[in-house]
Amino acid sequence: MKESKCKILIVGLGRIGRLVARELIENPHQKATLVGAVEVEANAELFSYLINNDSTYGRLTAPVTGKSGSLYVAANEQEIPLFTKLSDAVEECNPDIILECSGCDKIVEEIIENRDDWFNQTVIFSQNNDQLKTIKEVNTWIYGVNDSQILKQRSRLLINPGCLNNCLIPLLKCLDDTFQITQGTFLSVHSITNTQPSLDRPGKNLRWSRSSSQNLIPIAHDQPGLIYTMFPHLEDKFIGRTVRAPVPHTSYVTLSLELKHPASEEIVIGALSDSATATSILGIDQEPLVSSDYLTDPRSCVVDATSIRMIGNMTLFLSAWYNNEYAFAQRMLDMARASKLNHQN
Repeated sequence: MKESKCKILIVGLGRIGRLVARELIENPHQKATLVGAVEVEANAELFSYLINNDSTYGRLTAPVTGKSGSLYVAANEQEIPLFTKLSDAVEECNPDIILECSGCDKIVEEIIENRDDWFNQTVIFSQNNDQLKTIKEVNTWIYGVNDSQILKQRSRLLINPGCLNNCLIPLLKCLDDTFQITQGTFLSVHSITNTQPSLDRPGKNLRWSRSSSQNLIPIAHDQPGLIYTMFPHLEDKFIGRTVRAPVPHTSYVTLSLELKHPASEEIVIGALSDSATATSILGIDQEPLVSSDYLTDPRSCVVDATSIRMIGNMTLFLSAWYNNEYAFAQRMLDMARASKLNHQN
């Protein structure tokens, strides 16, 4: 059977939604196409402007214009309609994949309520929430790690578990398979996001009220529930937290891990280099790079080889880069294309 293009509907044109849209618009010959987008206010002029001009990633090479409630791509004469209602978008566009990038509880609720009627569509959520946790058909896909399990289940409701999980889990799997981790900690220095204020203002908690551009902001201790699910022997033996830093993209996570089997810096580098996980997901860089060097790096996790140190031969210290925007958007597209192909076969 000839593979047909994956028809994608984006819900929410925030940071991730626009990055996905830019990728689909700039690369029209890949195995996916953008057939529509849903936003609270379907302002074609505003969103064509924001997609064309990104303060972090620069200008779009195939510019779009706002035209009668649609985004128009002159390069291939494509019209991408904008909608304010998800139900209208699904009915008119008949997408293969719905990429839920808004994180809006009402949208998630609507998808859950209509999941039996929209049985031909696969929905990929950009984050988990309390509603999704109650739905047994929902599966979490750590792309590059549990692909075969997810594709075998042929689930129509999928969660992309987040940039930090996408970074940590492939790395931990490689190290655990080789050395068996007994316990550990991590600290992620994470770039700012739109959920933070640029200047001080009342927020959801005390620290979240402070200016993102002027501060390092520790956030609440992360509960690595998904890591415990993937690595049950690490439950209550692996903890960490995140500090938000005033940089516009790319994050850096540092881990301290206790190992059951002895290792050396050279052996660790060799294990990471020979990992069964695809190099498009888990990589290792020998150069002393900085965050701006990873502006459009699509990998979920890039180990900083210069950071790898051992205390004796049982305690491993290492760090890894991950672009929490660009790489995460790439995983949304990877999941969409793979899911479409899986259901087509």
